[in-house]
Amino acid sequence: MRSSLRIGKLDALRASIAGSKAVALKAAAQALFEAGGKQVLPETVQRAVRGAVEREASRLLSAVGMAEKALEGTAARAAAVQGARAAGRQMLRGVAASAGAGALVDGGWALVQAVRGVRAGQMTHRDAARHVAREAGTGAAATAAGTAAAAMLVAMTGGIATPAVFVVAAAASIGAKMGLDAWMARAGQYPRFGASQRSTSATVLPFRRA
Repeated sequence: MRSSLRIGKLDALRASIAGSKAVALKAAAQALFEAGGKQVLPETVQRAVRGAVEREASRLLSAVGMAEKALEGTAARAAAVQGARAAGRQMLRGVAASAGAGALVDGGWALVQAVRGVRAGQMTHRDAARHVAREAGTGAAATAAGTAAAAMLVAMTGGIATPAVFVVAAAASIGAKMGLDAWMARAGQYPRFGASQRSTSATVLPFRRA
C-alpha cells in the first residue's frame, strides 16, 4: 500500500541542506566505520540495512526525477579524511554547519512571518521574537538531526551509496521538523498562523506503507 507525504518548499530546502552535508561527511563516516564502527552491528545486518536503504532511496529518487550522478559528484568533491580522530572532528563540524544552515533557513522565514504579524497586529514584538527563536531552533535541530542520522548510518554499516545517504538525511530532517512542530503545537508554543510556515506549493513524495 502506498501513501504520500506532502512537503513544502521550506521543508525541501532544509532536507536538501541536510542531505548535502551528509554526503560531504561520507568519507569521514567511512573512516569511523573502518576505525571500529563496523563492530557495532553483525556483518549480515550491515548488508541487509545497506541493501534496504539503497533500494528505497533509488525508488524514491526515481519517483521525484532526481539524477543520482549529481549526488555522486558532490561526494567526489568531499575531502579525504585521515584517522578516526580527524574524522570525528570533521563529523562534528559538519553537523554544526548543518545546524547553522537550518537555523538560517527557518529563522529567516520566521522573521518574515513575524514582521508581517506585528504589522497586522496579530503579534506583539515579544511574541515575534519568540516565534523567530523557536523556528530557528527547531530548524537547526532538524537539519542537524538529518545530517547526523545519515552519517552515523554510514559509520555503522559502511559503504552506503551516495544517493541513499542523501535520502536518509533528507527524510530524517523532514521527520524531525514535523515531530518538533507537532510537539510545539501540542504545548501551545505556536501562534495561530504558525501552520502557514510551509509553502502551499508542495512536493509529494511517495512512500510505501506495509
